[in-house]
Amino acid sequence: MIDHDAATELWDRYNRDERNVFTKRLYTAQGQKTFDEIRRKYRADREFKQTVDRHISEFERMLEEVSRGDRGQVVARTYLTSETGKVYTMLAHAAGRFGE
Repeated sequence: MIDHDAATELWDRYNRDERNVFTKRLYTAQGQKTFDEIRRKYRADREFKQTVDRHISEFERMLEEVSRGDRGQVVARTYLTSETGKVYTMLAHAAGRFGE
């Protein structure tokens, strides 16, 4: 649902303090539909919102832990562009963490 190269470029730009890099163009056509559904459900379903917020918090906590040390930024980038990182990206984006 998210192209790997697009995700890599997006996180590199974001980490260089560029803003407004998170747009729906990041997603494939199917990914855009999924994003819209997640955003709709996040706004309408309290239990879903709590689950998404927990997942986002746990992933961000893990990112903070792996970012420490000599190779921290490389490891964090690897996590962000992994399949799990792509799920995080979509959920956090749909939850409004990055703006649009």
